[in-house]
Amino acid sequence: MQRLDDYFCERTGAAFARSLPRLRRKLGAVDISNRKAGYGVAGNTFRAYQGWDNRPSDIYNGWAEKITESLEPKILAKTISTRAGFLNWHAELSTSLERRWRYYEGAIPDVAHRLKLVDLFIKWLSSHDFGERKFISALERNANCALDSQTLRKISQAYSNALPLGGPSMGNITNMRAYLLCQELIQRFSFRFGGSRLLSDYFAWRSGGS
Repeated sequence: MQRLDDYFCERTGAAFARSLPRLRRKLGAVDISNRKAGYGVAGNTFRAYQGWDNRPSDIYNGWAEKITESLEPKILAKTISTRAGFLNWHAELSTSLERRWRYYEGAIPDVAHRLKLVDLFIKWLSSHDFGERKFISALERNANCALDSQTLRKISQAYSNALPLGGPSMGNITNMRAYLLCQELIQRFSFRFGGSRLLSDYFAWRSGGS
């Protein structure tokens, strides 16, 4: 029986490995005091969040600002130093975003759109310098990859297009099990070539990465 590793696209893996020094320079590159509004989510992303009474960007940005201002990087670095610790924190973030969304809207986005916002926020955190390098290192090791059509296409490419994903999109992520399976596939590939789930996200979205 073939292993998943047997399906790795060596060409994509080699390109990923070559890009790692440059991708790692993006981590902790922006002083947090110089942060800009948006918290890692552009307006075109929010176009997929339709049918809400309030602007989804306002709900998200208010939540992200509150989390950022209360962040204690030194303590959090220890909390998320393991994968289990990171997943617990990730679940807490997801729950807090759900709570805020439900407060303003009485309902919440589906799992794919909700987790994408959480993961894009964490990616945004990873690009900023909080004066605590261990925090950034823990994110590099343990953070997830935000899932959307571009990163899902990259997963398919990484596995030599052997996955039965015709036109992969966020609509494929219908539940938490599907989300975690994608993270596992990304982990297997990225670890094999010296990277991580988070760096795979940067790789998929780099210029020419699609």
